[in-house]
Amino acid sequence: MHINTGWLRDYLSADCKESELLDALMTVGLEIEEEHHLGQALAPIRIGFIREKKPLAGADHLFECQVEIEKGKLITIVCATAHPVEVGWGVPVAVAGTKLPSGALISEGKIKGTLSQGMICLDGEMGLIARSTGLQVFEDEATLGASLPSVAPIEESLVEVSVLPNRPDCLGMIGVAREVAAVLDMELKYPSARELSSTGAGDAVAVEIADDSLCSRYTCQVFDGVHVRKSPHWLQSRLQTAGLRAINNVVDITNFVMLEWGQPLHAFDFDSLKGNKIEVRRIKEGETLKLLDETEIDAKEQPLVIADGEKPIALAGIMGGSDSQTTAESKRILLESACFDPVCIRTSSRKLKISTDSSYRFERGTDPNGMLSGAFNRAAELLQDPELSGAKPASPVTDSYPNVKQPTQFPLDAPRISKILGAEITNQQITDCLSKLEMTHDDKTISVPTWRVDVNNPVVLAEDVARLLRYDSIVMKPMVATTTKGRYSEADTLRSKIASFLAGNGFLESRTPPLTTEQTALAFSQWPGESIQVQNPISKEMTTLRQSLVGSLVEVAERNARRGASSFRFFEIDRTFRENNSENDERWMVGGVLGGPINDAAWIARESEIDFLRAKGLLENLLAHLEVEQVTYTNEEPALGYRVEEFAVISHDGERIGALGRIDLGALGIKDRARVPLYGFELDISTLLKGRGPARMFAGLARTQVIARDISILVPVDLPYLEIERSLENAFAAAVENLETEPRKESDGHISLQPKLESVICIDTFVGESVGEGAKSLTIRMLFRDANHTLTSGEAQQLMDFVVKQLQSEHGAVQR
Repeated sequence: MHINTGWLRDYLSADCKESELLDALMTVGLEIEEEHHLGQALAPIRIGFIREKKPLAGADHLFECQVEIEKGKLITIVCATAHPVEVGWGVPVAVAGTKLPSGALISEGKIKGTLSQGMICLDGEMGLIARSTGLQVFEDEATLGASLPSVAPIEESLVEVSVLPNRPDCLGMIGVAREVAAVLDMELKYPSARELSSTGAGDAVAVEIADDSLCSRYTCQVFDGVHVRKSPHWLQSRLQTAGLRAINNVVDITNFVMLEWGQPLHAFDFDSLKGNKIEVRRIKEGETLKLLDETEIDAKEQPLVIADGEKPIALAGIMGGSDSQTTAESKRILLESACFDPVCIRTSSRKLKISTDSSYRFERGTDPNGMLSGAFNRAAELLQDPELSGAKPASPVTDSYPNVKQPTQFPLDAPRISKILGAEITNQQITDCLSKLEMTHDDKTISVPTWRVDVNNPVVLAEDVARLLRYDSIVMKPMVATTTKGRYSEADTLRSKIASFLAGNGFLESRTPPLTTEQTALAFSQWPGESIQVQNPISKEMTTLRQSLVGSLVEVAERNARRGASSFRFFEIDRTFRENNSENDERWMVGGVLGGPINDAAWIARESEIDFLRAKGLLENLLAHLEVEQVTYTNEEPALGYRVEEFAVISHDGERIGALGRIDLGALGIKDRARVPLYGFELDISTLLKGRGPARMFAGLARTQVIARDISILVPVDLPYLEIERSLENAFAAAVENLETEPRKESDGHISLQPKLESVICIDTFVGESVGEGAKSLTIRMLFRDANHTLTSGEAQQLMDFVVKQLQSEHGAVQR
């Protein structure tokens, strides 16, 4: 947004130095992109005298001028008849290579075969508001070749600002002037405008708003006797300083008022409309609308439109239609001022890829009260100005405003403002500051005007108070704070413990985006739920929120494989997303991918590669490290991306906590560049938290000898080892209860033995003809001991005999 300080002064009650005005702009809260002191920026503009003028061959509205810019040096400039020039005039000239404050670079170019070597500059083109005719003319030949600012002193500046999205009230000169006036302790001088009235002899235009959540207010009025012509120079120059081109007086008035008030308006050719009616609605199926830029839209994106009694005539809040635009033949116009829903306009603008000055303002939010009414009345007054159009009201004003938006109320709370700012602020200081911004108050509350859409919290009011008191003038006091002991949450501690364990086992932690392709997002998902799509994805690779971390880690492994990696160990701890029963299900997960040599640093002999059992062993160690016990691994139908034959669901107390499996790259359409089996795992951290057992307590070193016994048994080949292990543990506990102790030399009395089973390890498996079809041989090693007495061989044998007997009874095991 370009702000000419000369134009800005029109709305200030008193004059001030240019430096003070620029300093005030800095404190308003706008981001200053560029600042041009026109007295310096226009120094390259020279005074040139027109020595010859003739029509340009082949062009009705162009002239070829010979302009002297230095004594005896003539250049050719092609200029338009839109602003007449005469031989003998001295005019501001920008030669080729000159850069104007607006950013435009003047260059040589051929027009109808004639080389134009510069430009005769109007005031608006130089960033100045018009002086009289809009073209400065000099008669004194002594000024030939002189710099423009040396001949005509310039006290204006052109400032390019970036208005933050939360301050749409500053997208108009009045909004900026209000802030500047408050900083400089001046009064805001509103431009003269008529009051909303029902003046007009004709019938009022009927307005029907289909959904007042999309259009909260719509105001319109018909004007007759419109004379469409070129705008006066003062109006054209103001549009040019803002970067807009003049079109005709009616369109220029709506654009000027938009720049002045920040409220977009539109003027329809009333005679092109059907029926004395306006509808604000979604476009209907089968309808089309051709816009001013010749773009044709249909009902595909369901945008909001303005329609007459038969058809759409404008794309609401964005652009008018070509069939209803104001032309030189227009005699009656319908002036419109409305307030549209920001989300609706932003959605239509993005989907249709149409952005305008109007949509830019509506997307950020406009005021349905004072700013809308003020802009409408200002435009109506300018239309009736004989210098501009000389139109007359031809109907009453139609003002459809179903639900009036009320100002927001906040308590007048000096202690809270003081606490926020860290300084003593009184109620009087608060009200004095906020009154300058046209906020009203009583003894208990502050009423915030509806144009301040950013004020949704008293903290914003505190910022306004600090800004107007000036930050450097606020005497700060030391803050009193109470120190608290910080601690990690249980979930944070668990995540840190997981990361530490995996990093210690050679894994690299990855950070990948939560957005991915739909196929990757759905792959490896273990829990029910629908995927969550992004409405406006920034690319086709980022359309869906992922339901699993494994897919992203597979892509990391694939990228590393392309760069020659042979070992893959990656993990990530982050959230996954899904929609379950119309509610968002967001879970913290740990996911990992591993594959390649067990030890890729081995140099004597090639290490064997990671397989399913080694990956399972890693997870068993991780879960043991986390004190999650009694975990089961069962083979079920895998999720997309895993192979059926090497897949296990991990459960604790019947509740799924994760999965482990070999990754099927072919099912994902990914080329296998790793050339080694890749295994993926994923665990739900919230379920791990619930499954953690009590912390392990330190126990002293055992004073007795451990007993090791091996048993070899034949069992059905489809019997899960976990069932065997559980039966063995239960049988050992029962054997202890029935154990008969043998006498010791050191004690003549009875002793109590309570041996404990310390570990059960399967050390060998075998399947083959020698053990028979449908059977497998297992060799299991059991380690046990009593804490106080060393077991005798006879006592140990009692325990083993009982265990074997129980296995035979429960599973039909045969001891080998």
